[in-house]
Amino acid sequence: MRLTLPLLSLLLTSSAVSAQTITNVTVTPNPLHACQEATLHIMGTAPPGMSFTFVQNNITTNSITLVIEAQGPGSGSTSFNNPMGPYGPFDAGTYSLSVSLQYNGTITSTWTGNLTVLPAVAHDLGEANTINICPNAPPFQLISQLGGTPDPGGSWTNPQLQTVANGTFIPGTSPEGVYLYYFPVLPPCQPEYQYLTVLYMPNNSAGNNTTVSLCTVAGAPPVDLFTQLGGTPMAGGTWTGPGGNTTGIFTPGTSSPGAYVYHVGGIAPCPDPTATVTVTGAAASNPGVGGSAEFCFDETAANLNNYVTGESTSGVWFSPQGYGIDTYGVPINLTLYGPGNYAYVVTTPPCPADTSYVLVTLVGPPCTIGIDDVKAMPEAMHVVPNPATGTVTVEIERAANDRNQTLEICDVNGKPVLRVPLNSTASGIRKTLDISGLAPGAYMLRWTGGTGTVTQRLMVE
Repeated sequence: MRLTLPLLSLLLTSSAVSAQTITNVTVTPNPLHACQEATLHIMGTAPPGMSFTFVQNNITTNSITLVIEAQGPGSGSTSFNNPMGPYGPFDAGTYSLSVSLQYNGTITSTWTGNLTVLPAVAHDLGEANTINICPNAPPFQLISQLGGTPDPGGSWTNPQLQTVANGTFIPGTSPEGVYLYYFPVLPPCQPEYQYLTVLYMPNNSAGNNTTVSLCTVAGAPPVDLFTQLGGTPMAGGTWTGPGGNTTGIFTPGTSSPGAYVYHVGGIAPCPDPTATVTVTGAAASNPGVGGSAEFCFDETAANLNNYVTGESTSGVWFSPQGYGIDTYGVPINLTLYGPGNYAYVVTTPPCPADTSYVLVTLVGPPCTIGIDDVKAMPEAMHVVPNPATGTVTVEIERAANDRNQTLEICDVNGKPVLRVPLNSTASGIRKTLDISGLAPGAYMLRWTGGTGTVTQRLMVE
């Protein structure tokens, strides 16, 4: 049974008439109960710019005496409202309360009244209970499982004595065991507890929900979504995705981002467990589109990024020999590495690396070109399909009749992985290549012959 007692009453019995005067004192919370701290709000009038400093207090079993000091120059009068405290907690009972205002060492105003402290609130904690739940049941409020009619607003701790956020039990995540319900109180008051025991029923596990960022660019390696589940999922389940049933293999360029749900059979009376892998698409590696350029034979500070269009600034340059040279925009000493294809490699995880190329030609001595001159190759190369799987067809339009020609497929580091000699003087060449042995990813297709070298990016799925 909850007790209801008369409200706290603070009565003004005397005050000095002065420029520094206390006119009223209120207390929060109101009503004030045992086991609660109290804040006193001192109200009155004083000259503008006055500051207030706590001086002393004297709290006994039946009285509370406070003194505050007013400081600062000024004339006139303005109202103030200063909080003091918190104080307590106090035992239940009635206290005589005296608050004095001191100015330049002299008491100018004293407010007196009575402070009534009600007995501590007797909360209804409900009745103890034990429940059995499925690991994949929906979340619920722990207070809803106590017997009786417990008062809301209390706190919960889990079996490890950690606070339970919002008093919510999350099956499959929250530990089983004894949960405690209580209302926090201040010492020397002691809280009372109620007990709720939560036990899990056996069931299989589909794992835990996760969110992963995967590459969606065609040619990137496929991902088994089972490996992306959290927890300890049971093998042998089935998958549904944004397009319906699926194998659970996310194939970049084919599969769509979205929610992929894994299903396994449950153990009665528990329902079948599910877990969701939410796939978000990641930005592709962007090396831009390369080109070609001529420099003087003695060029020591070539900015090759001037010859790449639309590239990310996070890439690394590689020499024609395959050595890492420097990062985006850093001048390159061409006298060290010579002419050839310079590779700009950008890696943006989780997508694989991709590459653009700048074909560098060195002129001289003597040197007759400017550093920004660009020479386009007269040859053209067409690749179909691109991206490709199994085979790819290359069509070459030539400007010179030269039998010494080579067609190469190179990896992102510029290393040839397939080389095919071409022995033809025709102005147009058509060649179909078997690429079934290449791993999915980005490659460079490079034709050398005629007046130089032509390159093009190839994506293998």
